[in-house]
Amino acid sequence: MAQVAAAPRAAVPAAPPLAARRPHWHGQRALSQRQAAGLTAICCVGALRRAAGGNSRRKVLRRAETGDEDLIQNIRAVMSDKEVVLKENRSEERETELQNFAKEWLEEQGMDYDASSLNVIEVKDSSMKEDPETKYRTDKTLMMETYDRGEIQLMEKTCTDLLAVKPHDAEVWRMRTLGRLRLKLWDSALESARRWIAFEPQALNPRCAEAFAQAGSQESTQVKEARVRFAQLYKEVNKLEGEGIRDAAVELQECVWRCDEMLEHKEAEAAVAEEACRPCNLSARPATVLTGARPPHFFLPNFADSVGPVKVVQADKEELGGGAVHSRKLIVTKDVQAGEPLFVQNAMAFASLDRAGDVVRLKTSLVTAATLSPRQAKLVDILLDRSEWDDSKSDEVMEALRDPTVVREKPWSSEPDDMVKHFQACEELVLQAQVLTGKKYSGIWMLPALARHSCAPSANHTIWGDVLMARAARPLKAGDEVTLGLFELWFPLEMRQDKFTHTGPGFWCRCPRCEAEANFDPRAVEAAADLEARFQQQGSRIQAVMETLDLKLEERKKELEKEYDAIRDNEKLNKEMDEGLLGLADRFKSLKGAPTDADIEELRKYFPERNEPELVDVKPDLVNDLLDAVETFEMEVDTLDMPEEHRHWLVSNHLGQYGQLITLLRLRKDVEAQRRVVDRLLDAVATTLPGCFQHQKLSVLLWEVAALCADPTLKQKVMDLIPKELERVRDAIKVRYGEDLDDAEIAAALARISATTVLDENWMWDITWCSGRNPGIEPVRGPSGKVLPVLGSSILV
Repeated sequence: MAQVAAAPRAAVPAAPPLAARRPHWHGQRALSQRQAAGLTAICCVGALRRAAGGNSRRKVLRRAETGDEDLIQNIRAVMSDKEVVLKENRSEERETELQNFAKEWLEEQGMDYDASSLNVIEVKDSSMKEDPETKYRTDKTLMMETYDRGEIQLMEKTCTDLLAVKPHDAEVWRMRTLGRLRLKLWDSALESARRWIAFEPQALNPRCAEAFAQAGSQESTQVKEARVRFAQLYKEVNKLEGEGIRDAAVELQECVWRCDEMLEHKEAEAAVAEEACRPCNLSARPATVLTGARPPHFFLPNFADSVGPVKVVQADKEELGGGAVHSRKLIVTKDVQAGEPLFVQNAMAFASLDRAGDVVRLKTSLVTAATLSPRQAKLVDILLDRSEWDDSKSDEVMEALRDPTVVREKPWSSEPDDMVKHFQACEELVLQAQVLTGKKYSGIWMLPALARHSCAPSANHTIWGDVLMARAARPLKAGDEVTLGLFELWFPLEMRQDKFTHTGPGFWCRCPRCEAEANFDPRAVEAAADLEARFQQQGSRIQAVMETLDLKLEERKKELEKEYDAIRDNEKLNKEMDEGLLGLADRFKSLKGAPTDADIEELRKYFPERNEPELVDVKPDLVNDLLDAVETFEMEVDTLDMPEEHRHWLVSNHLGQYGQLITLLRLRKDVEAQRRVVDRLLDAVATTLPGCFQHQKLSVLLWEVAALCADPTLKQKVMDLIPKELERVRDAIKVRYGEDLDDAEIAAALARISATTVLDENWMWDITWCSGRNPGIEPVRGPSGKVLPVLGSSILV
């Protein structure tokens, strides 16, 4: 289309836009003739009505009002270019007549129609279209931004569309490979890495990505090939010079070691493959994480998968023992002791949940995985299967979980109609199977998704990055059910059941604890109600103290961050700070048996500072009233004729009230009262779920308080003062982390537990590789010690 601008005479209004516009006919018209006629008539009719007298004027008026096509075309064609109008199938004579007619009208309107004063501007017809190259660059930029935001579960569709336009774009293949690696889609990542290699055969990155995908599969042959590739890349990098080369060489060497570790684990797994009740083999000791000797890896599995003496079987919906939406349960196939590992599994999907709506990341990640990877499609099919399982089906499922080569015939269909069904199915699966972790993460793991919840679980689980490790919480006999605490345990029965019935489709928990509490003595229920009422009466005062404490602690945190920044910017101080908790193993490596007084004094440096009394002013009457409420409650419970285990369950229902009282007592520095309250609560928590985070935290707190009660200056031999409390700490740690921890590793665990409030082991690792996280952001570090660096990211990211 061409736009024609006519220069108006002085003091004369500008012409209507269409009266001075000429279409460019070398392409399609911007407006149809009928549309142009109507618009031009509207613009011209008012001016024509103002024309006075004359047949010609009346004729023009009538033509304008009726939208005469000849008039409109003639007005638009007041140009010297006759080719424009001759294409309208008019003769030159007719065209001359119409042009003269239009010129007469334009002259009367004060319009300058001389061709020399017209400026013709050509405009391309691109209002509804976009240049393909511009669109490609825009979509590619958006894809890069999606990766930087950490929304890796959304990249696959964009990469597919980009590669449909330019299948040889190596950068898009790179981003597709990185996204699949971070989603742990090893088989599809291997395929895209090899396509990337085809375009950049000599580059380090694509070959390293191929090795990551092979090692991540955890299949022996692939891991061996990955080791060879990492070793070759290490040799190549060592010959290079430049910034970052040394770091890349170190990380490649670490990759070789991790492959060796997985190969050793595979050999151990193969050695017991024929056993009916094979043990769970750990590829690495969790103690190495506690002492800071094992940093997380960005791409490689941080622990290899291993399924020990457990089996998934069919469960009766009305069967006592636990609760779940599905009709499966997990049992042990042999006798196991407390602390013995049951299984280790990497997450099928893992995401950061900063907001409630972010749970959609898990759903999208599952759909992406099942539509790309035959292996992941097979596993999701197992979780979605609602048919009745017999023993042969159970054996088939367990074999699929143990053998990474068991795959579906092909991934899920990606047809639009099928995708709608996939999203619906995965949304339901996420609601019923997700496991929330510390630091606002959530994941889907196979065996936990097939196990049942219990409010008095028989196993506890720890989460290391995106790896879940389950251990027996108490001695179990062959055939006993393995239950997990997948929801909050520390609330009264009514609140727990309300949570269960509103989780996904909902379920009714029939675990021993729920069944017992449903039949508690009415006096026990009354005592619990009285305790809650006493705390509710003081609720506003408690809330005021807690909010003030939060503000004060936030101020302290900001001050400590400033101090840390100053240390970080000082090379000498930064070197000292980097030792932090990372060197605890070396710091205590000389220990032979129990730590010495000097060791304990050194260890105390890593304990969190106690809240000073001036932080918050807590009135004595508030503390005394709440302490009296707790003591009255315990006295009434102790007089009831009920099993000791039931008493502990009743006390553990009120962990929230006990926790508030302990906080107030610490602010008051009343160590004797702290010791009494913590001691009773610790017994209750240890009975409900041995080895849980709360069990560890309370046992460490009791040890601290007991030491202060025995000797406020801690000048005497601490080990002689509180041997009983220290032994309780050791028991809690070993149930959670294993019986093979030595004293130095227990000391490291004790220091870490004392310095954190995060509910699982993700307080030791900064997770930057999962969905929802940007790997480029500097991990948050604090004065309690530097967060361990993430290995592997600098090679590809």
